[in-house]
Amino acid sequence: MASSSFIVLLLFALFAIPQGLADYEKPPVYKPPEKPPIYEPPTYKPPEEKPPVYKPPVYKPPVEKPPVYKPPVYKPPTEKPPSYKPPYEKPPVYKPPVYKPPYEKPPYYKPPVYEKPPVYKPPVYKPPPPYEKPPYNKPPVYKPPYEKPPVYKPPVEKPPVYKPPAYEPPHYPKYPPTGF
Repeated sequence: MASSSFIVLLLFALFAIPQGLADYEKPPVYKPPEKPPIYEPPTYKPPEEKPPVYKPPVYKPPVEKPPVYKPPVYKPPTEKPPSYKPPYEKPPVYKPPVYKPPYEKPPYYKPPVYEKPPVYKPPVYKPPPPYEKPPYNKPPVYKPPYEKPPVYKPPVEKPPVYKPPAYEPPHYPKYPPTGF
């Protein structure tokens, strides 16, 4: 068990680290030291502004789809067979008679009605009526009849209305003349 694990580790070391074993036949090759990289400051580049590219609108003709013909679906009429329902009869429900004991109302006590004694009202004093004046009859006043004087209205003179003479076009005989 220990020998198999040792062989697996040895094979792993050979494949994983190829330069792990020393090569005594070839001397090591001299490599000159590498120069450190020279620092160059970054150069500033102004941003480039590109004008917008004009793309003309693409005309797409409307797509016309022909109407899809759907044949009518034939549904045969469904006939339901008549279902027989036997008549349902409810059995009579037996209700036993309910016993109610006789109800006796207790006598209702009415107290005696109290009669109020009559209230004494003293007589109201009415003063004698004041002196009544006899009716005064005025004698009739004579008014002579009033006559309005006639109002003078001067005659209204209307100026004559000017009517221009009506223009009548000349009457020409019909052509060709008739009646000869």
